[in-house]
Amino acid sequence: MSIAVEAPVQTWFARSRGWIGIVILVPFSVLMLLSIPLSLEGSWVDFVFDQAAWLLFFAGAAFRWWSTLYIGGRKTAELIQEGPYSLCRNPLYLGTFLMVLSAAVFLESLTFAIGLVLASWVYLSTTVPVEERRLRNRFGKAFDEYCQRVPRFFPRPGSFRSADTVQVRVGGLLSEGIRAARWIWLPIVCLLIVQLRSQPNWPHLFHLP
Repeated sequence: MSIAVEAPVQTWFARSRGWIGIVILVPFSVLMLLSIPLSLEGSWVDFVFDQAAWLLFFAGAAFRWWSTLYIGGRKTAELIQEGPYSLCRNPLYLGTFLMVLSAAVFLESLTFAIGLVLASWVYLSTTVPVEERRLRNRFGKAFDEYCQRVPRFFPRPGSFRSADTVQVRVGGLLSEGIRAARWIWLPIVCLLIVQLRSQPNWPHLFHLP
């Protein structure tokens, strides 16, 4: 009885994960917008934050692209266990998380970073179990063995393995290219917000990091 009730609830949370994440982020975003930036615009500290943010953003984009080379166009047809999928079971989500986390570094806001981590945790904890249940139903013991060998999220470098050649499906790459185009706005919007927060007439109501 408990299993029959739990599965629809998990499915609903998985389908509503985007809106749930937005609801969580709204108060943290307001606190960030109305707080004094951690550094002065144009300072060395600001320069370091910017470089770290770009590094996270491109690392996340590269990880997503690398993962798409292996799984693009065959996500539910095969159990991919090589390349980035030999490091962790959800490299696409890891790449997305790095890109999202870069927003907090661009904005130089620990408060916003906490909100992002919380929203990401809710997103992943509602989405990944549903996806894993489907994979377990499809691949059975092979998926269970994969789960025992490879961590869910945090990469394990020592477990890397890959064939010398990879068969790439163009459709998967095109789909990822479209998704990547949607992420281009992230650094632009963040840097615009940084400029606004650095203005002397901007309402700085809080002193949160």
